[in-house]
Amino acid sequence: MHKKQLELKGIYVVLAALFLVFLFMPVAMLLYKSFESGTSLTLQHYRDLIFSGKFVNAFGNSFTVSGISALVTTLLAFLMAYTINYTNVSQRLKKGIRSIATLPMLLPTITYGFAIIYTFGKQGLLSKLLHVQLFDIYGFNGLLIGYVIYTLPIAFLLVNNTMKFIDKKFIIGDSGGKRFWMTALSPMIPTLAAAFLQAFFLSFTDFGIPAAVGGEFAVVATTLYNEMLGSIPNFSNGAVVAMMMLLPSIISIVLLNYLERYNVRYNKISSIELPENKGRDLWCGLGSGLVLCGIALVFAVIILLPFVKEWPYDISFSLQHFTDTLASANLLSVYRNSLIVALGTAAAGTLVAYG
Repeated sequence: MHKKQLELKGIYVVLAALFLVFLFMPVAMLLYKSFESGTSLTLQHYRDLIFSGKFVNAFGNSFTVSGISALVTTLLAFLMAYTINYTNVSQRLKKGIRSIATLPMLLPTITYGFAIIYTFGKQGLLSKLLHVQLFDIYGFNGLLIGYVIYTLPIAFLLVNNTMKFIDKKFIIGDSGGKRFWMTALSPMIPTLAAAFLQAFFLSFTDFGIPAAVGGEFAVVATTLYNEMLGSIPNFSNGAVVAMMMLLPSIISIVLLNYLERYNVRYNKISSIELPENKGRDLWCGLGSGLVLCGIALVFAVIILLPFVKEWPYDISFSLQHFTDTLASANLLSVYRNSLIVALGTAAAGTLVAYG
């Protein structure tokens, strides 16, 4: 027993040291930098930035587009999870939903921006097929599409993992509205709220998508970049922006911990056969299919364009882009460095999580 306590204390000390070095110290240094002014501490940086119209506008834009995209993402995630768990659509479609809904997790967010440009832009694939550009992709519209694609996998995994463990015994016998509320919606409210929060704050803090399709629609992430790495860097103002971005993350953690106590847990899950409902299956299958087609279209562009000689002027097949890239002298070293950093980060994160 004494040996076990020593092991637990040892693990606790190691984890505490890791969090101190890699989390709390950088945040503390950032907080100090936000107050630093020469040899003294001041609130002037906060006053200058918070009361500037530029920051207020960027913060409002981030809040608006992140909130709307999080709402859309949560609704789409619920639709796809409901199609998998509460309908009798084909198993092939259900498998496709599980696969394609998580596909965006494989690529960095800045890739979504380029994919949106080559899909919905003036020279994009869809615009060429329809002979018209449906909407302007730079600004709010592009950010909304990019954020939804980016956050949909996380929201879908949260909602689907909860929904498949919900007891469906109330699905037999009750009226349609009551059945939907008791079986599908009411037990899911805490998870749906958690999915919304996750999607909101992932969108709020992302930089890759605004860097590609943000245009003149200022958001907090691009404001931080301009303050820290712009033509005239201001690290103190950048630290203030970073601290302001940290506040929503803290709020989200508090809310997620609060919502955890309302999660529904069943001691036993009834195994039943879902009742036939062709209308439900049709509309849910159609809606989920359209979402999958939208995601697949955007990512099809990423796969197809490297094989095109010069889009959109010369669409003949070519491997020139691959040969030029592979012939680059720096490619191997860049790829090696990225692989080493990724593997090291994954190993360290896994060990810390296991501890």
